[in-house]
Amino acid sequence: MGCCSPNYHEEVKQKEEEINQAEKESIPFWMKVISILIVLGSLGYYWL
Repeated sequence: MGCCSPNYHEEVKQKEEEINQAEKESIPFWMKVISILIVLGSLGYYWL
């Protein structure tokens, strides 16, 4: 598993793709949570 391994570049690309995929999945989740909190907060303010 050194830098001279023939599969080293392929393994690095696979790990980068996994990390990028994980980041893409986590961003919409947090946007959903924030948007739900905003909507619930505005509805709560409206009903008070």
